[in-house]
Amino acid sequence: MHRARESEAEMTAAHELFLREVDAQGRERADGFSLGNLRHLSPEEHLQVLATLTRLLGEREARAPIALAVLSPTPATIALLHGALPLPWKPGVRPDDFDLEVASALGVLAGEPMALDLLEDTVVRIEDMWARGIATEGLRRASPSSDASARLARLIRTRPRESMLLDAAEMLMTRHGLWAYDLTHTEERLTLLRALTGDDDTAREGALRRVLSAPVKQWP
Repeated sequence: MHRARESEAEMTAAHELFLREVDAQGRERADGFSLGNLRHLSPEEHLQVLATLTRLLGEREARAPIALAVLSPTPATIALLHGALPLPWKPGVRPDDFDLEVASALGVLAGEPMALDLLEDTVVRIEDMWARGIATEGLRRASPSSDASARLARLIRTRPRESMLLDAAEMLMTRHGLWAYDLTHTEERLTLLRALTGDDDTAREGALRRVLSAPVKQWP
C-alpha cells in the first residue's frame, strides 16, 4: 500500500490527465486527448502511455491515431497505422471516424498519398459535417512535404459542394500560417477568405497565389 501511494505521488500531472481522458465520456471524450500534454510525460510514463494508445488503436478508438503520431513519430508508429487502415481505400466504401483519424495521422507522419486521397475524397463526397471536419483538419495538419496544400486548393477551385468551401479555405490559410487568432493579419485574412470563397475566379486565383506563396507551418 505504501509503495502504491508513493507511485501515485510520483505520477506527473501529464500522466494523471491522460488517465482521466482515457475514461472520459460525452463532450470531453469527443474532444480527444490533450496532445500538448503528451510532451510532459516522464520516460517511464511515455512507455506506459504508448502501450495504452497502441491497445486503443487495436480497439479502433478514434482518439488514438493522432495521439500516437504526436507521442511517438517513428517508423514503428507508421507501420502500426498502416496496419490499421487498408489502403488504397475501396471506392464506394464509407470510412468511419477511426479510418479518417488514421489517414490524418499518416498524413502528419508520412504525407501518405493514399491516405490523403481518402481525406480529399471524404470532403468531396460525404455530407456528414463531422467526417468532413476530420478530413479537412487532416489535410491542414499533413506533412509540409506532402501535396495537401494543392489538394485544398483544388477543393477551393472545383467547389464540389458549397458547404465545404469555407472549411477548405480556412484550413488552407491556417496551414500556411494565416491563423484566425493572429490579430496582426485580421484584415488581410478576411480579404483573402472572401476571395477564396467568392465567385470571382480572378480574385480567387490571386488569393490562392498569395496563400500558397507562404511556407507551410509544421504541425504540431
